[in-house]
Amino acid sequence: MNFLNSLWAFVVAIGVLVIIHELGHYLVMRLCGVRVLRFAFGFGKTLWSRTDKSGTEWAICLWPLGGYVKPLDTREEPHLSAEERLQAFDTQTVSRRIAMVAAGPVANFLLAILLYWVVFLNGITEWRPILAEPAPGTPAAAAGIHAGDMVTRVDGEPVESWTATQWQLIQLFGKEPTVTLAVIATAQGAPRPEAKDRGVELRLPSDVALGPALLPSLGLKLGGPPIAPVIGQVQPESAAAKAGMLPGDLIKRIGDQDITDWSEFVQTIRAHPDKTLNLMVERQGQILSLTLVPVAVDEQGQTIGRAGISPQPVAISDAYKMHKSLNAAEALGAAITETYEKSRFTLVMLGQMIVGKASLDNLSGPISIASAAGQTVRIGLDAFLRFLAIVSLSLGVINLLPLPLLDGGHLMYYFTEILTGKPVSAERQALFQRFGVVLLGSLMFIAIFNDLQRLFNW
Repeated sequence: MNFLNSLWAFVVAIGVLVIIHELGHYLVMRLCGVRVLRFAFGFGKTLWSRTDKSGTEWAICLWPLGGYVKPLDTREEPHLSAEERLQAFDTQTVSRRIAMVAAGPVANFLLAILLYWVVFLNGITEWRPILAEPAPGTPAAAAGIHAGDMVTRVDGEPVESWTATQWQLIQLFGKEPTVTLAVIATAQGAPRPEAKDRGVELRLPSDVALGPALLPSLGLKLGGPPIAPVIGQVQPESAAAKAGMLPGDLIKRIGDQDITDWSEFVQTIRAHPDKTLNLMVERQGQILSLTLVPVAVDEQGQTIGRAGISPQPVAISDAYKMHKSLNAAEALGAAITETYEKSRFTLVMLGQMIVGKASLDNLSGPISIASAAGQTVRIGLDAFLRFLAIVSLSLGVINLLPLPLLDGGHLMYYFTEILTGKPVSAERQALFQRFGVVLLGSLMFIAIFNDLQRLFNW
C-alpha cells in the first residue's frame, strides 16, 4: 500500500512540475509568435495524443519522467515558406529566444511561490527548537547543552521554530569556526520559571560535509516530551520480531541498564549493531527475558543498530508546537522570501558539492523523490504542497545551470551570441551536448546509486 501511495504521489508530483515547466516555455513561445509542433508529457511510446486548431500535438507518453515542447525550427525543417520561417524558433531575436527558454524555470519559481502562499495562507504549525540530549563527545555536549534546552537565538538572530534554527545554522556552517547559541531550559515544552537565557559556544568541525547528517553530528536533534518505552508496532521479520517482542510490551531493562524513556532504548540499540542484548520486558503483568540482536545498518556513513519497532503514539502538548496564521499579503511576502532563500541554498549546496564541502550523498534520484512524495502525502496536504514547492524551485535552479542539455546551457549560447555578435556554431553545440550527456548521466548514476543505498541499506 505504501508503495502504491509513493508511486501515485510521485507521478502526480512529476506531472504537475513538468507540465508547469513546459507550459512556461509553450505560453511564451506562443506569445512570441512561434509555432509549437508538439507538447509532450513523458518520453517513449505515445499513449494518447490530439492536435488542436493551431497545429500543436498534445501527447502523453509511456515514461512519465519529464516532458518537452518542440517548436518549429528551420534547422530541422529547412524547406519552409517565408511565412513559416517567421514562426520558427531559431529565426527569433536573441532576446525572444532567451525569454522562451527562461520561461520554463521561471514557471517553476512562480509555482513554488504559489504553493508556499497557499501553505502560509492556511497557517503553519512548526516545532519549537527544543533540543534532545546531545550524544556524548559531540560539540553540543561539549558546549553544555542539555535535554529540554530551547534555542532562542543563533549568532544573535532570533529563532522561533526548529526549521528556522536549522536554516540559520546551516547557512553559518563553513563561514565561522564557532557559533553562539542562546538557549533556555524548559519543562514540558515551556520555559522554567527561574530559567534565563544563557549563551553557549558551539564549535563547528571543518571535516564534516554539509548535508542531512550535519546537525545530528553536532549533537543537535529535535527533542520532545518523554515517551514511555512501550512497543507500538513490530515490523515483520525484524530483529525485534525474531526476539519475540510484541506490541504492548513495556521495556524495563537492557542488560544492567534500566530503561525509563523510549529515547534511552533507541540510543542503546543504535550503539550495539550485531551485538547480543539481554532484555527484560513486562507483558500483561509478567516479566519476561528476551534476547535481541540489532541489525547493523548504514546511516549517513555510520553503522548503527536497528530493532525494527516503533513506540506507542502519544499526544504531544501544544507547548512543543507553534501555529502562525498570515493574511494574504503577509503570506505572499513569506512565500517569495521562502522561495528565494531555498533557491539560494540549493545553489549553495551545488557549489559546495563541486568544491567538496558537501557530500555527493545529498544527491537524490527518482526512488528517493517517490519515497518522499509518498511520506508527505501520508502526513497531509500541507506537507505535500511544501514538498512540491521545494522540488519545483530545485527544478528551476538546476535548469538554469549553464550546462548543455539544460535550459541554462541554451541561455549560455544566447548570451555568448550577444557578446560575440554571432551564434555558437552547430559543431561547438554538438561538442557541448556530448559533454552534457556524460556529465548529467554521471550525476544521474550517482543519484540512483544513492537511492539504492538508502533503499537496501548498503
